[in-house]
Amino acid sequence: MKGYRKTIVVFGCTGTVGKVVFERLLKEDCYVRGVLRHPKRTLPVPLNASNEHSYVSADLEHPKEVEAACFQADTVFLLTATHSNQIQQEINIIKAAKKMGVNKVVKLSAPSTGTIESVEVAKWHREIEACLESSGLDFCCLSPYAFMQNWERNTFTIQRFGKIFGAMKDAPRNYIDARDVAEIAVKQLLQNEGAAEKYLTLSGPEAISYPEMAKRLSKVTNHHIEYVDIPPSELRTMLQQRAKLPKWLANHIVELDELAVKKPEPTTDSVEKLLLKKPRVMDAYLLESKHCFQKKRLGIFN
Repeated sequence: MKGYRKTIVVFGCTGTVGKVVFERLLKEDCYVRGVLRHPKRTLPVPLNASNEHSYVSADLEHPKEVEAACFQADTVFLLTATHSNQIQQEINIIKAAKKMGVNKVVKLSAPSTGTIESVEVAKWHREIEACLESSGLDFCCLSPYAFMQNWERNTFTIQRFGKIFGAMKDAPRNYIDARDVAEIAVKQLLQNEGAAEKYLTLSGPEAISYPEMAKRLSKVTNHHIEYVDIPPSELRTMLQQRAKLPKWLANHIVELDELAVKKPEPTTDSVEKLLLKKPRVMDAYLLESKHCFQKKRLGIFN
């Protein structure tokens, strides 16, 4: 319909990918509605007089609230925090989208690890994808490898001790910039025709080992940073007891390290053919984010 402007609902609009999706949609010819988990949450983009973006709050455990968030929407970006309740929350969103007459769902998912999934979180995504497939909705699942921005989770040990701990030996991991993922998501959300491909695995321009990342971080921070490889069981204990991570998240991090050792990750990108431009590279990300990794005054570096 000529002159018609889509209304796109963005779940996860305060997160690493979702916020960029939200911001980029504001530059397009559409209305954007962000979903907040709590009404007191800080707005990712302040409201303005244009009235082209808005927010609603919804408890994802309550179907009626999720339905209200999807009311009068054309398309939904499906992204919730990785959490033990993720399956039920995302299925609630899919069911609400179906009931409210949404035309298309674009979901942020995870790459398949094989015929028998060896990563628990990947199993969660397969269950959610099965719900999407049976819903009758048009959909596209985007499955990126590791975000470059995930390195900001390692800032504590890097800043204070100059160390990276892991159980990945010298196996390389593929990294993709979350902003490239967001741009691909926006393209899918704005697409009027049905999704040509229901599943898109997204990879970045190179695969990098932890020892190599330690070298790159040392260069960009001008401080020596080393990688310390430890057994998976020791890493799991460290994450739970010292980093105070929940058991499922500690297991997830260890499972990903073990998988990288067992199954080689891509060494080239899938971004260029989807966005018709070169992907962002790790060295550029590290330079712009070096403040996250600079040593603390009280830290001890080797």
